[in-house]
Amino acid sequence: MGKNKGKYTINEILTQHELWTSVITSVESKRDEVLPLFKDIERVIFTGCGSNYYMSLGAAIHFRFLTGIPSSGIPASELLLYPRAVFGGVEKALVVSLCRSGETTEVVKAINLVRKSTNFDTLYIGCYHQSTVAQLCTCKIALTEAQEKSIVTTKSHTAMFLAVQMIAGMLHTEGNITGSAYLKELKSLPEIGKRIIGNLRERVKGMPLERYKQFVFLGSGPFYGIACESMLKMKEMAIVPSDSFHSLEFRHGPKSMLGEDVLVSIFLSDTARECEEVLISEIKQLGGSVIVVCEKADSSLAESSDYLIEIESNLGEFSRSVILLPVSQLLAFYKALSKNIDVDSPRNLTYYVSL
Repeated sequence: MGKNKGKYTINEILTQHELWTSVITSVESKRDEVLPLFKDIERVIFTGCGSNYYMSLGAAIHFRFLTGIPSSGIPASELLLYPRAVFGGVEKALVVSLCRSGETTEVVKAINLVRKSTNFDTLYIGCYHQSTVAQLCTCKIALTEAQEKSIVTTKSHTAMFLAVQMIAGMLHTEGNITGSAYLKELKSLPEIGKRIIGNLRERVKGMPLERYKQFVFLGSGPFYGIACESMLKMKEMAIVPSDSFHSLEFRHGPKSMLGEDVLVSIFLSDTARECEEVLISEIKQLGGSVIVVCEKADSSLAESSDYLIEIESNLGEFSRSVILLPVSQLLAFYKALSKNIDVDSPRNLTYYVSL
């Protein structure tokens, strides 16, 4: 196995926390440009392709929970092909384009459609200041420091997702957490990430991933989008069958796939923890193996897990989402290495899709 296989990808995974302070600063510097876009809107539509579509799913639930603004995550292709179904009579919305390159064809066409057929404002969150989408949008947050050499997104994903969380925090919040408290938690992420990511590498590197032929990722609430992105990372990097579900939906049909060569990763939430712990026991009884990714485990949970990853961030579940993404990035990376795949040159993939 070549020593340099995936050297760009693993470096970008392991150093992504180093970008988060500059991401926070970049978003804060745009406060006066960005926040007026949300004034009196009926809905926020997050859109993107591939990883950025799955990010939009996570962005939408974080935004709904933290701001109370109705929000949805929509593939750019659906917005382009079925705009009436997406907009549904909404008179004032904000379309947020999540696009690393700012050049993906469906995204460019979708934003052009929004500009020509609606009076909606648009916001670009990506990595290229002079990209086509950035130039088309009303406002842009270009996180140029998150540009990647590797084709598969890792550090750009966490950077862009953190930018969304920062905007939600700046808009203040509904419910039992204040905007200032939430922002304080987000600003602690760079230091927490520095402590956690190196430990994650050693934990994942020691797992016998070569024995598993199929992977499943489960997440509830703020972690469902992360489960979806994890599924995609495993497909892109390791080229193995992988699926994602809302945690408790796994009972309703998908559990039929369980066997000794299936590894289920569950991102344990705070809100649904009791229900999810019962699910873990069911998965074990049906012959599956389980990775539990949680904030902190008690002895019972530790005993029911085949592999346990404790984050110990002391953050709320809507603040620590970004820290969970490196877990699946590393799982996919080391599964790929076990198959002698160079993830810096993934099969059939390019930096962005241009049609």
